Amino acid sequence: MFCIAAFIIFAILGVFSASYRSLAKKAWKCTLRKMTFRPCDINFQEEAKAKLLRRFIITKPRLARFLDRWIGVFASVFVILSVWSLLIVLNSGLNLLVYDTCNPNNPESCSLGGGGCGINSGKPSFWVSLKEGQVFTWAKDGVLTLGETITMIPNRFKEWNPNEFISESNSYYKPYDSSKTVALEIVDPSCKFCAKLFGNIKDTGFADRYNLTYLVYPIPDTKQANGYRFPHSKMVASYLEAVKRFPLASANVPADWQILEKIFTGKDIDNVVYQIKFNTIYTSTEAEDMILSWLADIGYSKEDRDKIRQMANSEEVRLSLANQKEIVEDKIKTIKIPTIMFDGRRYDRAVGPEKLIK
Repeated sequence: MFCIAAFIIFAILGVFSASYRSLAKKAWKCTLRKMTFRPCDINFQEEAKAKLLRRFIITKPRLARFLDRWIGVFASVFVILSVWSLLIVLNSGLNLLVYDTCNPNNPESCSLGGGGCGINSGKPSFWVSLKEGQVFTWAKDGVLTLGETITMIPNRFKEWNPNEFISESNSYYKPYDSSKTVALEIVDPSCKFCAKLFGNIKDTGFADRYNLTYLVYPIPDTKQANGYRFPHSKMVASYLEAVKRFPLASANVPADWQILEKIFTGKDIDNVVYQIKFNTIYTSTEAEDMILSWLADIGYSKEDRDKIRQMANSEEVRLSLANQKEIVEDKIKTIKIPTIMFDGRRYDRAVGPEKLIK
């Protein structure tokens, strides 16, 4: 352990002073000998100790004797902490590459990651485990492990085809054009980063260049009474699915997209964004009444709105949402949203305008 610790220390010091570089080379040779079960050069150990302790021998002899006696223990602790830190950095770096966040179980806590709502907020808290063959786990019950992250690396470089994850029931923001490729979003109507991405899409005219469609995914959260992270996202998602089954021929933009646009970008008479009101102010009744009023504005009759309301609570819609949940969690395997796919690439964040205009 002493040789390894000495190599790390002298290699770092050698960056700033040439006098330590020769010792770093000797420490490396010593480390290689240890790795092949050969004894290290005793003279090197004494030379290294003298180099490290010489400042204390004259001024603080008692401290020098203490360090000399326990330097092997300190070296072992130093190496263990260094390896531990390396694993942390490696794990965070791989997570950033694969998931676009350094902490996949709490994506919003990673300042280096792109903006997105984590979908693991209802998972158990952080712990470490080295059992049952797991390399390194970041969450209780092995939610996401370093081994799993490594297996996901190919997904970062694969070509993503949105058509693999959509069905005939998907609606498109603009009329479908066979000459354009498909772009697929995964959204929760209550996620602020989904609203940000939608704003970027509008600002860049992205939907004019692609057949833009979406999967709706109300983020689950077992810690919440209703089982979802946001209070009304499941209800809104149910209405989005129900409205798809009652299209208006006169609507240039499908009604479900108009509802999403209202939530993402619309404001009330007090200039408060509707998404904020849905998340923090509206009761369940008020939220549902607001959607029904929007449907009336879009052009649905009272009879149509009653049918849509009934459909939103139907088994058909429940199964549709369950199918989309399965696609998101088991096939796409995103850990935060919005996720968007286009031009063979996948982005698990609120993509900026610079990417959308290309």
